[in-house]
Amino acid sequence: MTSDTAVALLARRDLADLRAVLAARAVASDQGTADQLAAELDGDPRWATGQDGAEMVAQLRTLAADRDPDVRNEARLRLARLR
Repeated sequence: MTSDTAVALLARRDLADLRAVLAARAVASDQGTADQLAAELDGDPRWATGQDGAEMVAQLRTLAADRDPDVRNEARLRLARLR
């Protein structure tokens, strides 16, 4: 997954697309790609505003219980960084 793809998916603001970006980040074999996807997640504009940030946190909480361990772990990692 490229940075542009991640940005486009995250812009949709939907759970399935966030899940796809978390999954790609979890399995990225190249460190540069993993770092780039992490930067897109961290730079998602929803973090900049209160209500939208709450939406992102709610989606991450849902994904923290995902059936895929890679997605689950990535979501938990993002949530842990908020504490």
